[in-house]
Amino acid sequence: MIPRNPRLSFEDALPHWAAHAPFAQITNAGSTSLPYVETYLNKVMAQAAAVIADARLKADIALFSAQEGNHYRQHRLYNRRLHPCYPQLQALEAGLGRDYEGMLARDSLLANAAYCEGFESLGIIHAEFFFERIPDLLEGADARLVRLWGWHLAEEFEHRSVCFEVHAALGGGYLSRLRGFFRALRHLGAYGKSVSDHLLETDRAAMGERERRESVRLEKQYRARFMRFALPRLLHVLSPAYDPRRKRAPRGAQALLESIRPGA
Repeated sequence: MIPRNPRLSFEDALPHWAAHAPFAQITNAGSTSLPYVETYLNKVMAQAAAVIADARLKADIALFSAQEGNHYRQHRLYNRRLHPCYPQLQALEAGLGRDYEGMLARDSLLANAAYCEGFESLGIIHAEFFFERIPDLLEGADARLVRLWGWHLAEEFEHRSVCFEVHAALGGGYLSRLRGFFRALRHLGAYGKSVSDHLLETDRAAMGERERRESVRLEKQYRARFMRFALPRLLHVLSPAYDPRRKRAPRGAQALLESIRPGA
């Protein structure tokens, strides 16, 4: 693992950064979650590092946290471009932040680590989808956003095993891991749907009836496309034999990482 920072600038970036606007907005909804979920991950990992004795795993946690810190700072810069256009967005983000504050205050370290592993298992699926299944959706898109997501998801794959190993080191087993996975899936799924609904409905308020119907059609088409890809991989996460260390890197991920100079 290497912390990298592409140091992107988003001053004139547009919400509709790809020609397929519903794809761009659903992806934007994911971006809005990251300053909150990845800050939470780093807090959980810091707590875990304080009680884990394994020096190698403690070093991996430090690298993981450096990568995640770079991710959420870059996404925060982009997300500021969305806030003026979508009036409910900051309130939705704040609600997610309160959720994580409550989890840190109320739940055990093991339960929080299980949620973190659930999130990371979803990140692997998104990385595979981004690199291998949507070149048509990225064609002609804003190169900064393509690079932002490519870098982020390639590093998500690179550090894919850290939360898995932390959860195990804290005494977590199969059932604990599944509880964390389903909790993360439900929680972030609900948040992402509420935000993407707000983004898309705000856009559609300015559309004519024909344009609105086409936007709804494209949204349904994209969501179905992702679920066809994701469902067998989500089911694989449920296997007692699941181990992210055995996963094959998505095509193109390593080459992209090699194009970015290391740096905090």
